[in-house]
Amino acid sequence: MEANERQRLLSALDKLMNQRSQDRALLSELLKEFSERLFTALERVLSEIATSGVKGIGKARRLVHPAGGGREGFQMFIEDWSIIFVPLLGFARPNTDDEARIPPVQFKELCGRIAVFLTDDPEGDAFYDFLVFNDRSWFAWGYGWPKQQADIDDTDFEALALELIHSFVKDIFVTWHPRESTFLKTALDTKQRPYTFGLPGEERQGG
Repeated sequence: MEANERQRLLSALDKLMNQRSQDRALLSELLKEFSERLFTALERVLSEIATSGVKGIGKARRLVHPAGGGREGFQMFIEDWSIIFVPLLGFARPNTDDEARIPPVQFKELCGRIAVFLTDDPEGDAFYDFLVFNDRSWFAWGYGWPKQQADIDDTDFEALALELIHSFVKDIFVTWHPRESTFLKTALDTKQRPYTFGLPGEERQGG
């Protein structure tokens, strides 16, 4: 390799890494802003729900992320089940397997992510997602409820929070485990639920 070609590649590498560093720094700030505005809105709406006399919607709490750095998650309670929002560390491209309805070009862009869980089991899967892009746009999808806003600043977070809570209550159901997975140890354990959660479109049926 000639010296000028070597220098060209080194310069290009330096430029790429500097750009990646800048992108990550921006996404870190945007994800923090989005998370704070979403969690604050959820707290306000949950307080309004409690004041209005709606039953079965419990209190919420912030969760300290084990990674530190001031990162927080959010947990809310509906009847005897919980929903946990967790901003994920690092940044990556969206996964096309999730069949998002975002513009195809955004599948090549880094984004921040908040994963939402319908369980406090460490092995549980996420059932809903928020993606935040460095142009301040965001997208959310999961269980047939996709939602997109053009810009963080144009988002009514309290309206979003109320719509989310209504959707969770309306669409999430519980159903008994089948007999072959209904264990005596679970039936006798007050800390475990003898049923599982279901979402629209799944094979399990519930009320």
